[in-house]
Amino acid sequence: MSKASLVSLSVFLLFAIAGLGLATFVQPLWLEAAAFLVMGLIGSVAAGRIFNRLATHDEKQRDLEDRVRNSDL
Repeated sequence: MSKASLVSLSVFLLFAIAGLGLATFVQPLWLEAAAFLVMGLIGSVAAGRIFNRLATHDEKQRDLEDRVRNSDL
């Protein structure tokens, strides 16, 4: 696993854990779910941007090829 992948995974996990922590302090159930989903979305976007910034051209190419080859749709 490359440095860019590890950093982007770490950022996503950090935001997901922060969203889980934030969700425990919010009272209504729908607001807990919304807080967790929003933090997960922010983490996903941040992880993608960090990966694109840190990854080399070859890593980006391999990632794109893997996504096309292993598409579930």
